Amino acid sequence: MSRIKKFAISIPEEDFERLEVLRKGERLARSQAVLRAIRLWEKSKEMERLIEKYEAGYKRNPEMMEERIAWEKASLTALTTEKW
Repeated sequence: MSRIKKFAISIPEEDFERLEVLRKGERLARSQAVLRAIRLWEKSKEMERLIEKYEAGYKRNPEMMEERIAWEKASLTALTTEKW
C-alpha cells in the first residue's frame, strides 16, 4: 500500500476560496481535490507531449496537395450517399 505524505502549501486567498467552492461542489476533501489537480496536470503534460510528437511527425512528412484533394473527393463521395 502507498504511504501517505502530508505537506503544507501557501496560496493566495482568492485561489483558496475558488478551491473551496470547487471542492465543496464536488464533495471532496482538500486532499482529494489536490490529488485530482495533480493527476489532471499529469494528463495535460502528457497531452502536450503527444501533440508535440504529432506536430514533429507532420513537419517531417506533411501531406501533399494531391493527397488533400483526394481526401476531399473521397469525403464528398462518401457523404453524398448518406441519408441525413
